[in-house]
Amino acid sequence: MAVVSSVRARLRAACLAAVAALSVGCAVDGGLQQARDEQALRALWRGFEQAFNRGDAEAVAGFYALDADRISASGELVVGRAQIRTGYQAMLARRAADPSTAPFHAEIRVRFVTADVALLDGTWSGVRDGRELRGQFTLTAKRRGDRWLLAAGRDRGVIES
Repeated sequence: MAVVSSVRARLRAACLAAVAALSVGCAVDGGLQQARDEQALRALWRGFEQAFNRGDAEAVAGFYALDADRISASGELVVGRAQIRTGYQAMLARRAADPSTAPFHAEIRVRFVTADVALLDGTWSGVRDGRELRGQFTLTAKRRGDRWLLAAGRDRGVIES
């Protein structure tokens, strides 16, 4: 009986060690995946900024999912990639007509809500009509297959500095 108990105890300890090792391995793999996803999201953002600064509304809208929505700084809701493109066309045309407008750049913070949904909180500053401005926004990104797309955008207003 003592031999059986000893064997069971050793088996139980081995099983627990295996489960612990698998758990650590999964956590490491999950951490690596999240780091890769954050890199992908930051690359998505850099591409967005580049398209925005080129004045390319088609490319900017291409970062959004077909069914995405966006609320502008003025509170206007647009739904769908086509309407989002139209909104950016108007915004980028105003920027192109303003000689004081500087290239857009935002600092972003990425926070994962789930493995397939992330928030990108951004802060920016710039010049419009010769006035210094700053603002904040939140984008919701969702993994679609092997790609991240913007599912929602929320401008949180523009403040004169």
